[in-house]
Amino acid sequence: MTRRFPRGTIAKSKLGKKAEAKKELILEAAKSVFGKLGYSKATLDDIAHAIGLKKPTLYYYYKSKEVLFIEAFSQEWKDSLYRIKKIAEQEKDPRERLLRYIRSSLRYYQEIVTQHTISIQVLIETRTMFQELFKESRAKETNFYASVIKEGIANGSFIGCEADRVGYSIMVVKDLIQFEEFQRAQFHNLPSIDFERIEREVLYTVNLILEGIRVKV
Repeated sequence: MTRRFPRGTIAKSKLGKKAEAKKELILEAAKSVFGKLGYSKATLDDIAHAIGLKKPTLYYYYKSKEVLFIEAFSQEWKDSLYRIKKIAEQEKDPRERLLRYIRSSLRYYQEIVTQHTISIQVLIETRTMFQELFKESRAKETNFYASVIKEGIANGSFIGCEADRVGYSIMVVKDLIQFEEFQRAQFHNLPSIDFERIEREVLYTVNLILEGIRVKV
């Protein structure tokens, strides 16, 4: 029996495959251009020119440079954060495991910003966008903090507490301290972000939180 497809199904399928292939081409070009010029200097014109497209065609697939940047590197970032978590899990002590993860994730974020020369202005303007990018990762990060705290409660390192709330608080504190430093750098017209200051302040505050739930001997 001959199988019949609805009219237009095959054409749509081919069109879909062509669109996906085009998007992959654009993403690879974007990675190359962002890598060479950095986020702040790269333009959609540069990316379109790299693969012989016109800018309106590029807009058909990606409405903004921000969206293109996110999609180009999102999987890479997720994979890197997963590796950071695995490395942190090598620490047997719950407190040290949390601090190692936080320290490593802050330094990875610094690497993203410096490698792609993302300006202070862009960091502030696109904060919501980047939070959305890391929405899934942020949820996993909070769950990771909570699970480590629960382990600490179970082995007697931490007092009984609402681990999920504490984990969420750690994530929020980390985010707010970062953003406060972005705003401070912009207000004082500083040439770059002081990432060492961010790490120092985040670790200081997180240590205060962990000290509050530590079992006192």
